[in-house]
Amino acid sequence: MTELSREDFRKLVISLSLIVILTIALVVSWLMGWLNPIVSTMIAMFSGREQLRSYVESWGSWAPAIFMSIQALQVVFAPIPGELTGVVGGFIFGVAPNILYSTIGLTAGSMLAFTASRLIGLPLVKLVVPKDSMEHFGFLTRSRGIFLAAVFFIFPGFPKDILSYLLGLSPMGYVTFFLVSGLGRIPGTIMLSYSGAAVYHENWTLVIVLSVFCAVLVGIVYFRRERIERWLRTRSNQPV
Repeated sequence: MTELSREDFRKLVISLSLIVILTIALVVSWLMGWLNPIVSTMIAMFSGREQLRSYVESWGSWAPAIFMSIQALQVVFAPIPGELTGVVGGFIFGVAPNILYSTIGLTAGSMLAFTASRLIGLPLVKLVVPKDSMEHFGFLTRSRGIFLAAVFFIFPGFPKDILSYLLGLSPMGYVTFFLVSGLGRIPGTIMLSYSGAAVYHENWTLVIVLSVFCAVLVGIVYFRRERIERWLRTRSNQPV
């Protein structure tokens, strides 16, 4: 607490207050039945869930392959948010299968981005990575730290596709990146899988709990992003 500046403390208090207010508002709205129209709409949206799952399963052995390809491509080209595909996978395949399929697909996509960056170099990275991201996370290209990369992959709020391209310019080896990108994504993949499965089974309580938990986690990372970035920069300059 002694390291907290007044501005940091103010931001922390505001973020925690907003989280508490949001949580209380959700609970009160749930108890008063004010969320019923929203819940009813969501139920209506997924009323054909059996048909959707049956349709995908009708693809047979191609269904997992197609989904894993989509997961890989969304890392390389990033046209679709990875969180969305993760939830959809949990909705269609269930928790355990989606964890497996998503991990394989996301790791494959990360390896493709990493390899392309390693082979083509800075011109490709400048093309796919926004300038502000290069300014904030460019220090990663000078680091080979396993712990540092794992932190970025595990914590929410850091774009994993951009991270894969940047680490391709770093001294990190292929095997190390394979392990870090594969294992580092698992916690988030598990949460997304449970979220998708909860929507399928209409377990709205679990959906709300997971959503609030994610919001709290992302909020903490967002409001503490400058301090986290400084800490990571310091770590990147330490010997591995």
